[in-house]
Amino acid sequence: MLNAGIIFLSLVMVIFTTLFIAVYTVYGTGDIKVYGDEYVNKYFQRDKIMDINIEISEADWNDILENAIEEEFRPAKVTVNGDAFEVVEIRAKGNSSLSSVYRSESGRYSFKLNFGGKGKSSGQTMAGLTQLNLNNCFSDPSYMREFLSYQIFEEMGVPVPAFSYAAVHVNGEYFGLYLAVESILEPYLERNFGDITGDLYKSVGNTLEYNGESPSDYTGLEVKSTLKEADWSKLTSMLDALNNDGEIEKYFDVDGALRYIAVSTALANFDSYLGNMGHNYYLYEQNGVFTILPWDLNMSFGGFSFGGDAASIYIDEPTQGLLDARPLIAELLSNEEYLETYHGYLEEIAVKYLSGGYLEAETARCKTLISDYVKTDPTAFYTYEQFEKSISGTIEGGAMGEENQEENQEETADYPQDANQDTNNDNEHQGYRMGGFRGFGGNVSGILELAEAMSASIQKQLSGELASTNDGNGMGGGMGRGGERNLEGDRFPARQRPDGNGERPARDEGVRQPGGVAQPEETEGAFEPPQGMMLPEGIDMAALEEFRQEVLAAGGLTDGLREKAVELGIPENMLEMQAAGALNGPAGGEGGRGGMMPGNIPQGEEAGGNHPMGMGMRSSQNHPIDKTSLTYFLVSGAVITAGIIMALFFKRRRYMKI
Repeated sequence: MLNAGIIFLSLVMVIFTTLFIAVYTVYGTGDIKVYGDEYVNKYFQRDKIMDINIEISEADWNDILENAIEEEFRPAKVTVNGDAFEVVEIRAKGNSSLSSVYRSESGRYSFKLNFGGKGKSSGQTMAGLTQLNLNNCFSDPSYMREFLSYQIFEEMGVPVPAFSYAAVHVNGEYFGLYLAVESILEPYLERNFGDITGDLYKSVGNTLEYNGESPSDYTGLEVKSTLKEADWSKLTSMLDALNNDGEIEKYFDVDGALRYIAVSTALANFDSYLGNMGHNYYLYEQNGVFTILPWDLNMSFGGFSFGGDAASIYIDEPTQGLLDARPLIAELLSNEEYLETYHGYLEEIAVKYLSGGYLEAETARCKTLISDYVKTDPTAFYTYEQFEKSISGTIEGGAMGEENQEENQEETADYPQDANQDTNNDNEHQGYRMGGFRGFGGNVSGILELAEAMSASIQKQLSGELASTNDGNGMGGGMGRGGERNLEGDRFPARQRPDGNGERPARDEGVRQPGGVAQPEETEGAFEPPQGMMLPEGIDMAALEEFRQEVLAAGGLTDGLREKAVELGIPENMLEMQAAGALNGPAGGEGGRGGMMPGNIPQGEEAGGNHPMGMGMRSSQNHPIDKTSLTYFLVSGAVITAGIIMALFFKRRRYMKI
């Protein structure tokens, strides 16, 4: 009886293991749910205002405000909708918005909150969320651009972070109305992809050019994976295929990219991969296939770097500089099948979201929800009257109210003007330079006004009434100036590819700088514009290189260097990126802040310290177990178990015979 029981047990174990492997192979995802999505329904309710109170010592709060540019975390207690989190790390965040606020009289920074700190709070999460961003709605008098943009991206099938409005209080006092946005980290990945084992990258200025196999050949991508080291070869394989006519569908989520490009184009979102900076997007890799993800959308609906003329956005060349300098767009839109799919998405957005009453209803709903909070916002960049007007009409002037603008205009008048800058209306067609003083934008198009214009332009270009290409020049402009634009309105026929036969022209054979713009060989080793940014005309290259060395020697941008930058005519955004590049050192070099090369980036404060209990940083020798590894493990375990049972069975049988 005992022998029969052992045999039966052995058979049951073998059958169970076999069935488990078979089911897992078909339906398994290769991961275990670690974070869950409770935080979405509990906190990110888009028809309500999240309530956040930050309790922090006066010394730490003053340090954050006075030294925001350092972006150093300070401890605080944070209460969200009545739920208290005892130990949270908080710091200021941002790029051009942070530096602009820092140089102003405002203290309205965006903030980043880490819920999983150190020590006893290392496993703390906000119902599964590890990191939260409080965005200050910089350069957005409507407070709605980012909210509506994420919503449209989501409805168009593009994964987006959780988001909702938040009334932020500091030590019990109302500080301002913000947009709360979850960070693109493991909780987001698990919720949107059902997987957290892939490689995650954030672009801070990379145009996806292929420069070789070595990490030292690349800048502008930060590794954001916190549970494993990134596999550099997967990224370079994708870039190689993208830039050298490879099998792109093998390495990139093409449909997802077409949706991303279509929404970004339709919403005139050029503070993105489409724009001069080539930033504000993430890449997530699963089994060697990459997906592009949107980020930081407060400058959409025409808030950044375009002339306000919807007709100047060529839907088949939706780039601020050369189309060829954005290989993801150039490669995908040179394929007729992809182009047709892209046009379908554009038409859907133009008809369903930019016209037909969708935005009228959504802006009215948002206004009802937030107007009382805007009216009493003590740190608002704009007046309440500007908030109301910005929904439908253009706001003239910049941020932080009329009084601030008068002061800014006086200071701006003392700054030298570009002698080559055209003062007539044609200047609007030559790229958009943020007006106002030091980046606090000038005129801001109304949401409904811009949407109506974009909808009409898209539909006219799709029908052939307007041209959709510009001889490979995109919108024809770098930062603040136009390129080879035909201001008389002569364009190539709609839907015709740049060389007239449906093929993308061959890339230039000159020395290619990181942004994809070919430069003469004589410039090798000299100043290079930040990746993807076209250098304005009239700037002396030797002087720029000398300026970069001065920034490096000074350890950062001083007031004196900023004044010199103005004299040289360096645009504000280029100044910030060039300063960062100088301090980071050359690609692959030493002495910087750790560099920005995928594959060997030290994990910073933003990525670290936010893991649930037991989910600390893992080395390359201890990656999360994938499907294949788990299958091998289960098979091996089944064989070993069966072997042990059989050995015990035959051993007992031998003793019984004796």
